[in-house]
Amino acid sequence: MSRILSISGNFVQFGRWSEPDPSFSGKIVVNEKDEFFGFCDELYRSDMSDINRIRYIAGAFAPNGRNGARGIAFYKMSNDPEQSPLMYVVPDLTNPESGSWAALSIFGYFQEQGKSKVIVTEEVYSEEEENRIKAEYCALDKGINGNDELLEQIHCCKDIITHAT
Repeated sequence: MSRILSISGNFVQFGRWSEPDPSFSGKIVVNEKDEFFGFCDELYRSDMSDINRIRYIAGAFAPNGRNGARGIAFYKMSNDPEQSPLMYVVPDLTNPESGSWAALSIFGYFQEQGKSKVIVTEEVYSEEEENRIKAEYCALDKGINGNDELLEQIHCCKDIITHAT
């Protein structure tokens, strides 16, 4: 059976944590393989387009290679063709500020940008809420920014956490 989690977080850019904290907040649906999809709203002030205010999230949970603690890694994608996909990795959710975030470079790999923190909280499950999250997530344009290729590589999220030291 699926589970529903709220997800929120923040990131360091130009040497400072983004404001407000959290700088993004949303919901995800997690399956029995510990893989998930969902969306989040970007809460920080910027001159980004309205279409970029919502991001689509896909990733996984796994035990990390350092101490076996549960970690999370996910792609944050946008329907704005000007916004490169991002990747968040937090190897140990018991230490939410242990993470980092990266942007997809023009060379096709994620380049680390700074620290991140992510907090996930279990929500009460309802089929209605799962369907609402799924409907929101289905608005992702898979034909831009390499979003379709990232979605085929969710196993990489698990690998990154598993091999974190």
